[in-house]
Amino acid sequence: MGTSQGQRERAAEEYAVLTQLAEEIQREISLAQSLITEIDSTVVTLKNIGLLEEAKEVLVPLSAGVYVKAIINKQEKFLVNIGSNILVEKTLEETLSMLNQRREELAQLVNKRVEELNAIISRAQQLRQVLVQR
Repeated sequence: MGTSQGQRERAAEEYAVLTQLAEEIQREISLAQSLITEIDSTVVTLKNIGLLEEAKEVLVPLSAGVYVKAIINKQEKFLVNIGSNILVEKTLEETLSMLNQRREELAQLVNKRVEELNAIISRAQQLRQVLVQR
């Protein structure tokens, strides 16, 4: 038995909405994964700074492949942006803890959004079957 024209139109509309939603979720997942990578890199850098025994020359990235040489000493405190460009001073341990918590939140978000994306893809495949039926 064939599919009615009305069912096909509703399926096509839902398919279009789901496709757009899937693209938005994929962008959100990609952004969260980029932030996780950035956090991982920051954690490694902070740990290395914490291990410094004496001043060391480093390259500090300014933007788009532009660096400046700087001397860095062992740091006891770090300035952390807590939102609205408000900086607070935190110890290495506090900073690492905050970053690890943020990383965990992002990882949970990625997992949740991947589950949602899989459900959307599954539904879109069902709709595609409706659309190809005659």
